[in-house]
Amino acid sequence: MDNDILIVSEKDQKAYLPYKYEDVEKIFNRNKDKYISVQDVINKEYIIPLNRFKHAVSSRFRETINLVLNKEHGSIFKALDLAFELMFQYNLNPIIISACKNLEELDIYLDCLEENELFDFRCFKIKFEVTPKIYTHHKKPNFA
Repeated sequence: MDNDILIVSEKDQKAYLPYKYEDVEKIFNRNKDKYISVQDVINKEYIIPLNRFKHAVSSRFRETINLVLNKEHGSIFKALDLAFELMFQYNLNPIIISACKNLEELDIYLDCLEENELFDFRCFKIKFEVTPKIYTHHKKPNFA
């Protein structure tokens, strides 16, 4: 079954990347010496610890390089060019780059981000599971 939702879970401290079952199955069939099952591929390739994205600038750079070289099979020059362009885009979460299956998805996301119309991004859904803040002080928080 396909998963078309990027879930960023603070509670689990993991990002669950979207995938097409067909793609996962291809990875498994090409790498049976590396994975023991299709679920193993999902666990190792599509579930990523959030600490991998701890340093946003270097994460944007690394994830862009990975996208261009490993998913798009592009040149190192194209990878470096785009990585340098995106590394300081502070409004771009590096997990989004990791979740994109190709440059076209990333371009669509960047266009939506630039136009402040993320509701128009339809390549995959994005869900942030944020841990609620617990107030430990005796006085109530001032929301005014």
